[in-house]
Amino acid sequence: MQADEYATMFRVEETHWWYRALHRLIFENLEREVPDWRQKAILDAGCGTGAILKQLGNPEKNKGVDLAPQAIAFCHQRGLTNVRQGDVSALPFADSSFDAVICSSVLYHQWVRNLQDALREFRRVLRPNGLLLINVPAFRSLHSAHDEAVMTARRFRKNELGQLLLENGFAIRRLTYWTTLLFPLAVVARTLGASKTGRDFPEAGTSSGFTSRLFGKVMALELRWLRKFALPFGVDLFAAAEKQPSRLAK
Repeated sequence: MQADEYATMFRVEETHWWYRALHRLIFENLEREVPDWRQKAILDAGCGTGAILKQLGNPEKNKGVDLAPQAIAFCHQRGLTNVRQGDVSALPFADSSFDAVICSSVLYHQWVRNLQDALREFRRVLRPNGLLLINVPAFRSLHSAHDEAVMTARRFRKNELGQLLLENGFAIRRLTYWTTLLFPLAVVARTLGASKTGRDFPEAGTSSGFTSRLFGKVMALELRWLRKFALPFGVDLFAAAEKQPSRLAK
């Protein structure tokens, strides 16, 4: 990710309607799958500027890791000391260290050279039946100038992410597209040139308060739907998966 993108993330991650919806999606699924998660050990793999890690709390048990020095520096600005520099494909943690791993908007990145290596690492550091939560961008056709700025190497379809999880020892609990209701606007912004930056929607601070409130209400409605249904398309793709016993186990 380009350096100025970390500054943008740090500035808007706690207030922008999309980030707020993403964090609600993550924590609602964490609550559903691991109701006692506040007493568990959780890894934020590719923690970025640390907004999710901050919400997790419990720094004695929960940890963050990110490859970018800029990300680590912004985590420190948030007052987070439970973060380490490291690669998601070679995690600096012992086997079976965590009850859950969150990997939000990471696997798309050019720095993740081998997806299989990253999935194997997530499985390695998870305890038996541990939970993996993943968010990635969807559909190659939505690649835009913003993807170039955040160093996007890949966007995913549902069957691709599902196959990756199954091949690397995970059972799928949930797999759904999301940011569905605003998908038409994203297509206009990304593929028809409505946005010069190629962003799906304006950054916080560049859109009107009315627009932000409207998009926030749309996403609140969509999140209610997601509690009951998987959605058939969207700008993003979300998965919850459970670590399965090794095939080699006796």
